[in-house]
This record gives sequence, structure tokens and C-alpha cells, in this order.
Amino acid sequence: MARKSPGKVAESKSDTIREIPRACADEDAAVEFLERKRWGDCPCCPHCWDTDVYQMTSRDGGREKNRRWRCRGCKKQYSVRTGTVFEDSRIPLRHWCFAFWAACASKKGVSAKQIQRQTGLSYKSALFLMHRIRWAMHDPTPPQLGGIVEADETWVGGKPRASERQKRGWTEDGKRIVSQRQKDWQKRKTPVMAAVQRGAGVRASVAQEVTAHSLKAFLTKSVQPGSTVMTDEHRGYIKTAPTIGPHKTVNHGRGEYARYEGGPTISTNTVEGFFAILKRGLNGVYHAVSPEHLHRYVAEFEFRYNRRHLDDGARTVAAIQGAVGKRLTYRDPSTRSA
Repeated sequence: MARKSPGKVAESKSDTIREIPRACADEDAAVEFLERKRWGDCPCCPHCWDTDVYQMTSRDGGREKNRRWRCRGCKKQYSVRTGTVFEDSRIPLRHWCFAFWAACASKKGVSAKQIQRQTGLSYKSALFLMHRIRWAMHDPTPPQLGGIVEADETWVGGKPRASERQKRGWTEDGKRIVSQRQKDWQKRKTPVMAAVQRGAGVRASVAQEVTAHSLKAFLTKSVQPGSTVMTDEHRGYIKTAPTIGPHKTVNHGRGEYARYEGGPTISTNTVEGFFAILKRGLNGVYHAVSPEHLHRYVAEFEFRYNRRHLDDGARTVAAIQGAVGKRLTYRDPSTRSA
């Protein structure tokens, strides 16, 4: 009996997935890979956008050592690094390709320590690289959500010490004891707000505090008017959500997590699923994230969640293209918050 042919291995892989291993190992291949993903078949000058450009060559006829281009219009020289998050960086582009790939292919992210181990970079350089990739993933003008939108907030950061915990209860004179753990959360943790459109994307933002005013500002910016907003019993949503559209709530304090009223299920399980991925990444991969840089990690998880239906190759290309037109420097205070 004839043996059945096993077929071609990895036939379903996209072109990007086939190209990535070589781009992560060879500097020339990395330059060509990034040039294709940035410009496609029509390279142009990042200074004047003229397409009348050419590759500079060395004396032996090969490409110039810095892989630069020259524009016949404005006469300026540039490379694939120009006008991106890796401009003026001495880190080889093959390491940038690997880090972009690792950050986009891992559901819960990749730590700078892992990039350090796998590339041989110093930890400072690996952290420098990863923060700029997160900045490339950040979308400054995302579209508003519509339809059925679930909104919620969570707290991210250190846990209170065991000696500072105090159970709820009553004093002998009838006064309620305020939970010390709640006070610790406000001191040690940072709130993150999120809104998820069912079957679509998420909008997440780091907040200074959770109040009716801050919730209204976030929902007004993130959700289209007329959308159905579903939340928990938090009082901050009572006056805020109805200004956008129909408001449905579930009472988590009473153990209610889903309710059926003949239409779509009323719950906040979708947005809580996003928070679950966020916290598993922050606790299991990054372990400790400072409030100063938390917004960058939130942007990273938002980017991956919004492109969860793409394959790893398409997600990597989207991140590389998002690196164009962005710079993140140590001295520019305007880029310290997203």
C-alpha cells in the first residue's frame, strides 16, 4: 500500500513568518526586511516624501555600510531608521526585528530580561528597546467604540503588607471600621480604566483616580454616543453612562455577574477578560511595573488585544509600521505620558 505524502511543512505560514528568522540573525536581511515592511515596493524620502531616491553604494559596489539612501529631490541622506523609534539607536536592527517579533507573538508580552538573555544586549539597552516598541504600539487617535460596550476599572500595583490588612467590621460604639486594605490600594495601586466593544476592540487608559468626573471623561472619549454601556454597580457610572446611551448594570456585590432580559446578556465579563490578560502579563512576565511607565504596558496589551484576530506576522508588521513618525527620547517631557 502506497504511503500517503506528508505534504509541505509549514505551508500555511505567511511571508512575514518565513522572513523573520533570517532577519533576526543577519543584519543585511534585517535592513531589507524593515525596508520592505516600511516602504513596500515604493521607497520614499522621509524628509520630503519624494520617490526619486536611490541606495548609496560603497567602493566595492555593495551597499554603503550604514545602508543609507539619498534623495535626488532634497539631496538628503537617510536610512530605514530615520523618523522611527529606532533612529539614532546603536542597537543592531536584527535585535529590533527579534524584539518586535517577540512582543507581538507573545500573548502576555516579553520581558526585557528575556530579550537581554536571547540577544546579548545589556539590560539597560533591552529595556530601552522594549519601551520604544511599546511606544510604537501606542495609537494616539484610536476610533471610538460602538454597539454594546462594557466598561470597568481595575487596580494595578503592589499588594498591601499582611500587617496592614484589616477586616471589615464594627466598633463597640456602632461605628463602621473602614477597610485598611482599601486605603492601601489607593496608596500603592494605580487605577486602569477600560472599555471593550463586544466582538471588537478595547480602549484602555491609566487614571490618577476613579471618580465620576474621570469616568465620564474616559467614556466620552472612548465610546460613541448612542452606544449601550454595560457596567457594574459602581456609583461613578450612574450619572455618566446614561449621557452616552442606554445603561445596563450588574451587581457584583450581590453575586450577580450576568443577567438575561430577552436581549444581549448584561455583564462585564468581556472587559474583565481583558483585565485578566493584563494582570497575568504584569504579574507573571514583568513582575514589577512602575506607575511612571504603566501606560506603555497598557498600550502594549491594548495593541495585541485589538489585533488578536491577526496572525503573528501581520501583527508584527503593524507594530513596525506604527514605529514610523514616533520618537521617544530621555529629555523630551512631552513623550513621558501617552
